[in-house]
Amino acid sequence: MKNLSKIVIGLALLFSLPVVATTPYTGKVIALDAGHGGTETGAVNTATGVMEKDVNLAVVYALKSKLEPEAMVVLTRVGDETLDSRKSRVDQAIADCKALAGRTCDILVSVHHNGSSDQSHDGTMVLYNEKSDKPLAIALHDALISALKLPDEGYDNGGYGITVYGHLVSALTEAYYITNDWEAQQYLLGTDYVTPSGYTVRTGARVNQEAQAQLDGISKYFATKTIKGGGR
Repeated sequence: MKNLSKIVIGLALLFSLPVVATTPYTGKVIALDAGHGGTETGAVNTATGVMEKDVNLAVVYALKSKLEPEAMVVLTRVGDETLDSRKSRVDQAIADCKALAGRTCDILVSVHHNGSSDQSHDGTMVLYNEKSDKPLAIALHDALISALKLPDEGYDNGGYGITVYGHLVSALTEAYYITNDWEAQQYLLGTDYVTPSGYTVRTGARVNQEAQAQLDGISKYFATKTIKGGGR
């Protein structure tokens, strides 16, 4: 009876322990790049003056908040700073990942929003550079298409943005066209968010919808990678 009591108490203690939830990106080191910045505005909506660089940064901060604390996140820019070059952004991200986790970044996602002279045009595309980047690009593309339900402009490879530097697994997302008047208005409907650097952007339903889709794509990428047993 004494041994049985010990077993019962042991089982009770075991089941009373908190369950630590994990995600496919738990413990990963993720670099997020808010495209453009400073004098490099990116696409600009002519009707509202909304600048791509601000929308990019808003989405990056929303995505960062969703990834943490499960993942370790580094940013290539924290406010409206203009860096020397795209290569310097990647070099700094690599250095920051190593300082934070003692190793290189698992992935880098560069967040952009497209531009067109047609203010009614909209659509989603994802760009990548190397063959090893394609699974990430596909995962992000599929998640964004599913969430945003915009015309599918596909995914493509070539020397785009910062994905060409550092040999990191990376992809560049163009979730929608900020030159589209409806998209710009959705951004303006958000509320002010002051970044740690003191720069103000706006965050609202559309920004958070995209950030969640980006998170879903990142999660799918790491989950698929784990199932296949693939390395870097």
